[in-house]
Amino acid sequence: MSYTTPPPPLGAPTPAARPGTVSLATTLLYLLTVLSLISIALSVYTATFYDRAKVEQIYRDAGADRAIAESQATGLVVGSYLGAGLGLLLVAGYLVCAIFVGRGKQWARILAWVWAGLFGICCGIGGLVVLGASNALTGSMGNVGGIDQKKVQEDLQALVPDWLNSATMVLGIISVLAAIAVVILLALPPSSPYFRKQEAQWTPPTYPAP
Repeated sequence: MSYTTPPPPLGAPTPAARPGTVSLATTLLYLLTVLSLISIALSVYTATFYDRAKVEQIYRDAGADRAIAESQATGLVVGSYLGAGLGLLLVAGYLVCAIFVGRGKQWARILAWVWAGLFGICCGIGGLVVLGASNALTGSMGNVGGIDQKKVQEDLQALVPDWLNSATMVLGIISVLAAIAVVILLALPPSSPYFRKQEAQWTPPTYPAP
């Protein structure tokens, strides 16, 4: 009995095993997602302490007129909620990166570099510097535009529990360190093969037994 030789089939691409560097980077991206959600919650929670009437009174007591006091009170509350809204974009970006980096998508690896590098590291360090500088400079602030800035800052800080500022600082430090680790892990040589497009492998033909 004779058989017609079938054409050589092409097998499905063999997926590369996910290296430990990529697995750890993926885990850290999920961690950054969670930390960003916690930061949003803290930002919204902080805004609840800035009662409009109390903030206006703080500025009036510091020498501001009614119009300035009202605008400052509005800006403080709106700024807190706006920051929380922008934080949702950060959460979405980290989540997308985590899902598709874990699947070996090269575009997600590039996006993770940009997202973690730009927002996680640069903006994170900038936020920590601003927060630290604000706390450090409170005692040295003077009278600006007829408003006692030192009194304003001290009275505003008195509205918020001390642990909130500490928690925000700790979250910021952890987030920056995690973002740095993600950038480094995805750039390491063991990570690269996982993101290369896998080509179809030739599978030898099989024949029925005579």
